[in-house]
Amino acid sequence: MSRNTIVETVYSFEMVQRILKERSYGVEYQPFVSTKNEKIVAYEALSRFNCANQSVTPDVFFGVCHDYPELFFEAEQVLKKYQFLNRPKNKKLFINFDPHILLVKNRVNEVFNFFSKQKNFVIELVENSHDAVNTPKLLEIFHNLNYNFAVDDFLKENSMLSLFLLKKCNYLKFDKDILKEMKSEKSFLHVVKGLVQYAHELDKKVILEGVEAREDFELAKSLNIDYVQGFLFRPLFIKKMN
Repeated sequence: MSRNTIVETVYSFEMVQRILKERSYGVEYQPFVSTKNEKIVAYEALSRFNCANQSVTPDVFFGVCHDYPELFFEAEQVLKKYQFLNRPKNKKLFINFDPHILLVKNRVNEVFNFFSKQKNFVIELVENSHDAVNTPKLLEIFHNLNYNFAVDDFLKENSMLSLFLLKKCNYLKFDKDILKEMKSEKSFLHVVKGLVQYAHELDKKVILEGVEAREDFELAKSLNIDYVQGFLFRPLFIKKMN
């Protein structure tokens, strides 16, 4: 297959259909490590894809899916079942939730029926959540169902930062850009310290993404951040592919 053919395949409706039909998808479980004792406390499930022996990024895959609500619904149902089925045992699972799945209104009950059968998980609202649905209404549904949820990419540019979300969430996930800012601009540390203290006073946990070096881990520990995630722990990643 020529390179041009691969590129055409990667950016098409047929590409998504082919991945689902051939089951050429998988999941990578990335651990959250406690800054207190360096033990794994949870995992995040991240989708992985291949097509024509080429890796397909999640951004490309889901970017195509967003243009086809029924296809997106089918894909999400398949991927979530796979992620829960293969999850690491006895650990909390953080699962990304893209509210675009709720645009297929006649099948919304299927989504919540599926989650009602799962245990020990946290829903991560993806960064485009506010573009798809009424987020306050969605969080009210989560609350009524006793779901825990996390605000992903907190403080990232164009993220869905709001006081409402800050108050309602159970977990705050600091984007990796926050780590870069702390290392380059020391005064920003005061902002992070305040947010961590605020979160803890409301019984929330704080997670820092993008930890790639031991010094990053020590910085998170000094700020009393609860958990960290990143390539420093790559040897602990668990990958499952069909």
